[in-house]
Amino acid sequence: MAELLPGLFPAFTNWHQLARRHPDLLLDELARQLAELPESARTAWWYRNGDALAAVAGNRPERVLDLLERHCPARLPQPMQQCVGRLLTAAPGRTIRLVTVPERAATASISRSALTRAARLDTPELADLARAWSTAPMWLARLLRALPPSRREAFYDHATADRDQGHHDLSEAVLDALPRRRAQAEARRMAEQAAERGAAWSVVLAHVAHLPVAETRPRLLAATRQPAAEDRALAYPLLVRNAARSGDAAAVGELLAELARLRNEQDPVRSPDLVALAAVPPALLTGAAADALTRIVTDAVEARDTSWHTRQALSELALGVLREHATSGEQALLGWALAALRQLSGALGSIPLGRLDTTLRRGQEVQVFEALRPWLTAGADKVDHTLTFALAGALGRRAHRLPELQELLWEAVQFGDNATVRQAVGHWLADPATRGERVARVLDLEPSAAVLPQVLVVLARQRTDLLDTVLGATPPYGRFLAAGSRWLPPTDGIECWAPRQRAAAARLLAGAADDASLPVHTRAGHLRTLAAIPELGFATVHRYAESPDTVLAEAALGALVRTDRPAEALPLLLAHAGDDRARVALYAAGRAAGFVAPSRLAPVLREALLPGPAGSAGTADSAGTADSAGTAAGGGAKVTSRKELVRLVARLLPLETALTLLTEVHDRPEQHRDVRAAAVAAAVKLLPAPAAWRMLDGAAAGPPVTRTAVLRTRPLDLPAADRPRYAALVSRVAGGDDPETAQAALDRLVSWAPWYPEAEDLLLAGTVDLANRSSWRASASGLVVLATGGTGRRLTEALTGLLAGEHTAADELDATADRDRPARQRIDFLAARLGVGVGDRPTAAAVAAARDAAELLTTAPDFAPLALRLRAAALDLDAPYDSLLAELDALATLHADRPPDGCGSMRPCPSRTPTATTRSP
Repeated sequence: MAELLPGLFPAFTNWHQLARRHPDLLLDELARQLAELPESARTAWWYRNGDALAAVAGNRPERVLDLLERHCPARLPQPMQQCVGRLLTAAPGRTIRLVTVPERAATASISRSALTRAARLDTPELADLARAWSTAPMWLARLLRALPPSRREAFYDHATADRDQGHHDLSEAVLDALPRRRAQAEARRMAEQAAERGAAWSVVLAHVAHLPVAETRPRLLAATRQPAAEDRALAYPLLVRNAARSGDAAAVGELLAELARLRNEQDPVRSPDLVALAAVPPALLTGAAADALTRIVTDAVEARDTSWHTRQALSELALGVLREHATSGEQALLGWALAALRQLSGALGSIPLGRLDTTLRRGQEVQVFEALRPWLTAGADKVDHTLTFALAGALGRRAHRLPELQELLWEAVQFGDNATVRQAVGHWLADPATRGERVARVLDLEPSAAVLPQVLVVLARQRTDLLDTVLGATPPYGRFLAAGSRWLPPTDGIECWAPRQRAAAARLLAGAADDASLPVHTRAGHLRTLAAIPELGFATVHRYAESPDTVLAEAALGALVRTDRPAEALPLLLAHAGDDRARVALYAAGRAAGFVAPSRLAPVLREALLPGPAGSAGTADSAGTADSAGTAAGGGAKVTSRKELVRLVARLLPLETALTLLTEVHDRPEQHRDVRAAAVAAAVKLLPAPAAWRMLDGAAAGPPVTRTAVLRTRPLDLPAADRPRYAALVSRVAGGDDPETAQAALDRLVSWAPWYPEAEDLLLAGTVDLANRSSWRASASGLVVLATGGTGRRLTEALTGLLAGEHTAADELDATADRDRPARQRIDFLAARLGVGVGDRPTAAAVAAARDAAELLTTAPDFAPLALRLRAAALDLDAPYDSLLAELDALATLHADRPPDGCGSMRPCPSRTPTATTRSP
């Protein structure tokens, strides 16, 4: 495996399986690749292969951290963001040091459970993580909540020690995470400061809402009585959160009494309040609150403008109460919760209980069932099993261990109506340990239940001995299958059926496919189903391959490869490579070819690609006079068919055989240009064979379509040893005589520059050549990318040459008849791209490039505004005070003698700087 993995690495897709079986080999290969790559190419590698490293993080976290510490880019790759929690659990200190880099701190997704484990270990680096997150309130609050309450205040002070918190507003999430006494002190300070600076009343009140209830309730109640609805919509949630923060059930009870006034409010006011009420801990609700809660739900449901958000908030509130009090025995609240859920579900006929199996503690489902038993039995007596089904679905697998609940489900199967039985059967057969025995009981009770999907699955895969009852000439008509209706068996799991059962299923499906009274698309669906029957499907489906009906014929061609004899279908499919069925046949042929031995496949593909003597396959010349979707003039496969066949040659045939055939196809006289391009693209997969290189060398100097095919390959698609030579191919296309492909090649040349040192010279020449009017923008963009990436050194040289050209032009006329100041336009373009580059990724190399360019542009008075923008873009506002002050002083110096425009900004004076007209460069 160690020898084969480097060659097989690009073909892997299931990284988790490889990581589970060979984690060390996978990490060795990833480490080798990263070590071989130049720094500028590693970002692309992470985007391409980050999933592989994330897959092995759970098995070898220490080694994954080794790689990340050596090669991690400035920003944490997306796949690695999702596994930071696993790394933190294994090595808290190292992981925190990794993610506390400023560019990574905001992208590190760490679960609260992982933070709690790290806090339990009392990792010293946890304080560093807090300082890195001190400007990200959401993450800082999550970290604080992971700590014991007794440690939070001191930890917060330590994390923010280097910041002046005396005039800083804390977010609500951070306040809620701090101990109550500290949170109230901070809230009182912020409220006083907000009032002093004249902040809006809502801002002041948001701080006041964190104070004790007795102190703030009068102000909050007064705010809920303001005349403007939008003001009341802000005040009501503050009132609710203030009562919830108190942790006092009596305060919450008084709050619910106040909320009776919501009856007269419109939904824009009511909805935010109920969303806040749904977040109140259910433990603060007592049985005495049931009447007030009933009134709130009734008023909301009866309101004509009730929104989805309102109903969702009430559902969450009812579910929270049900989960909390199902074990407390608070019957009044349980009754309210069930009634509210039924009232909110309306005509849906179900009660949404959510996922109780993921929220209840182990064994707590028994207590929930006992608490709900009175309502369950009352519903069963009235043949209303809605709550039974809801509880069974919410408990999931836990419901299998509740015999009383299973007995209620069996009662629903026995005595319910059709809709009830369909639901009950699904829940009753959910337990894999008993479904085999239970399905027989269902069939004894009602034979026609065999056609129910939940029953059919068990019959087809587990109780095949009962299948004969539904595969006979007469279907099991009855309660669930009306007499005279057509019924067809599924083929899922048919490989486990007896031969007589397969024959019966094939007979039924073939009869349906032959029934001309059915819609043609329905018959086509039966053909696709029929193809899955072993030993019988191929012959039946094959009869329709030449059907005059297009839908049936194409369905049959596509279904042939889904039979148990796909290899036999290949010649039949390739026979349609030149007719209108090719759109389906060639797609299916790609799958069928995978089942044919390479020694037998090669002559079949050769005959399809090269039928008869040279030239007989068509007369479509390299100029592209033939339609790319049609056949060549001399007959044979369509152009699109031949392109697909070329791809099959490269993918399925041995290397030497594939190269020989591809070379013949490519070199065939009067071969269509699109087929040649497909052969060139396929040859890349066969490198480093000499014949493949010869084909690619010719393509780089060939027509535009083959040059474009050369440009489709990216550096990481090739082994490291092949990249320098392929980069030279891209440079040849960039220097070619076709403007479009040359510009596309220059755009791609930047990614190949680490393996082609001459790339920057080519980009420099294309930028400063004022006679180049087609691709100079691509060249200039490439120079900027290389400079901001730290691998380019010629940007200032380009600016120096262009400045000299601009000075020469300034001594002559401003413009010619068909273009205006080409050197100036290039300078403006370079400066603009450089400013964008340093703004997007302010790396040290990008900042240095911007400063060097600004220093150079400062020497030319007409370009002082560009220099100012670049110096401003390169400012590091997080730099030490003295360094930042020096940069600001230098920036201010550049503004000397610059008159402000009408807007007050320092822009060049129109009398000193000519305005470029909009003309061709």
